[in-house]
Amino acid sequence: MSETTKWPEVQVCVILPCGTISLPVEDGGTVTCRAGVGFLGSPWEGHADAPETGLLAEMRRAQAGQGEPTPWRSAEIRETALREIEGRPGLDEETRQALLTYVRRTPWYEF
Repeated sequence: MSETTKWPEVQVCVILPCGTISLPVEDGGTVTCRAGVGFLGSPWEGHADAPETGLLAEMRRAQAGQGEPTPWRSAEIRETALREIEGRPGLDEETRQALLTYVRRTPWYEF
C-alpha cells in the first residue's frame, strides 16, 4: 500500500499478441518472457511473426545464428506451448516440427 493514499499498489502486465510480457522483479526492474505462443496459424499470423518478438521470427533468427531466445515464464507454460503447437491447425508439418524442436531447447524462468 502506498503511504500517502492507503490504496494497494496495482501493476498491470499486458501480454502482447505475439505472446511476450514484461514482468516486474524484486529489484524494481523488469524481465521479458514468453507467456504463450501467440497467434500462430490464425488470421493474426503477423503478430506471431512480428520482427522483434514473434515466436516464428525468433526461431528463424536462431536458425540463422542470430539473437537469443526469449525465456518462457515457466516450465509449465513452455509445456503448454508445446501441446498447443502440436495440435495447432494451419501449420505445415515442417514448421510445426521446427517450432517444437526450437521450443524444447528454449529456457524458462523459475520465479
